[in-house]
Amino acid sequence: MILIATKIIVGIHILIYFGTSLVVCNNDIPFCRKRLKELREDEKYWSERCVNNKDQILVTPRCEAEKKYNHERLCMYTKICFYKGPSAEPYLLIKSKSEIHDIDLTTLNTTVVIRGLTGRKMEIDTVDNNLYIADNNSISRINLVDMCVEVILQNVSVDDMAVDWIQRRLYWAEYSKKRIFEANLDGKNKTVLINTTSYPSSIAMDATWRYLFWTEPIVKFVRGISLAPKYVVMANRTFSEPHAITVDCTKNRVYWLEKEVRSGVDYIVSSQYSGLDQKTIIRGILNDHLLGVLGDSLYFMNNDLLYVNEMNVSNGNISRNILVDNNSNYNDLVVVHRSIQPQERMGSLRKSVILAIERIELHNKLEEWLPRQGYWRICWRGSEHGWATSTFHRKCDGKIPTLTIVQVVKNNTNLVFGGYATRSWGRDHVNQ
Repeated sequence: MILIATKIIVGIHILIYFGTSLVVCNNDIPFCRKRLKELREDEKYWSERCVNNKDQILVTPRCEAEKKYNHERLCMYTKICFYKGPSAEPYLLIKSKSEIHDIDLTTLNTTVVIRGLTGRKMEIDTVDNNLYIADNNSISRINLVDMCVEVILQNVSVDDMAVDWIQRRLYWAEYSKKRIFEANLDGKNKTVLINTTSYPSSIAMDATWRYLFWTEPIVKFVRGISLAPKYVVMANRTFSEPHAITVDCTKNRVYWLEKEVRSGVDYIVSSQYSGLDQKTIIRGILNDHLLGVLGDSLYFMNNDLLYVNEMNVSNGNISRNILVDNNSNYNDLVVVHRSIQPQERMGSLRKSVILAIERIELHNKLEEWLPRQGYWRICWRGSEHGWATSTFHRKCDGKIPTLTIVQVVKNNTNLVFGGYATRSWGRDHVNQ
């Protein structure tokens, strides 16, 4: 299927959907014109043989082999003359049984961007434009620039995922094992983060605070943990089961959906990260799995599966009803916009605080002073003469600007000095 786009950026641009990929092609480049013609012809020939009248792909060795071959060609061509879809931010990705739909929140155009993936849960990493998809036994990663897919973890049973876009970690809940796991974003170094008291079903994260939130519907808990760590029970309502959960990093609020057991009525509830200031946003018969937030807009779906509702959380009004394909059952929804995963706080200073002495009192005082507790990495092993470079590299990554905090005792008075260094430092690299 070839769709014509009317973007006037450089000449004419063609929007191509091929197999499992969506790209935009610059038709002014002769090489791209040639490849576009080839892709158009190959897509038509492949579709005639491998897609039936119900829009279903025939699972035959030949069709699968050609699909794989053409997909590899497309990934290679993308690096030369194609640039990414699916839409300009912000947009929604909504997951059905075997498809991922892109909803442009500006035009409300809806496009199927990925077919053939049976995963239930999704999570976005806006830093690298990667989408993580989990099915019954694996986690796959899809780059939204070239739409190339790789399996990063196998033999896992994932109920929900969250990405730490600052520390570059992936977290996921396994309901049956009563555990939350973590690993690198490439799937390596898998470890158990926490053994939960019950069965975790949904998780969300604010990486700037290093707070992880999750729901346990069996014991009816909404919980939060600071990976510092500090542990908080945010909600515990006897007759309500919490399910989907999401966070607004810009306003430090968490949203979750809970079902009232006796009546079957669903509620969307919001609170501060501490669990205080809890508010019921809306009640009704809602999809337990779909929940997203962007600024003042909350996105959720009724059980009729006809619309994604966009609500203004400030006034409680429904802003828009976004029509979707009502022939599908939807498992997950992701809001895509870089503001949902803020990269930095306090200008360019981020991640690392270096202390010259090992005193917990100074650590606690510093945590009170910093505007984002739990956000800075505390590097302990120091001396009055400064840091050894090897020790610094072992404790911090040394690849980013660093805020240096040093305490000096003079005439029985504690003095705290701060400095800014744009590189890793030892005894010769201190800015006083």
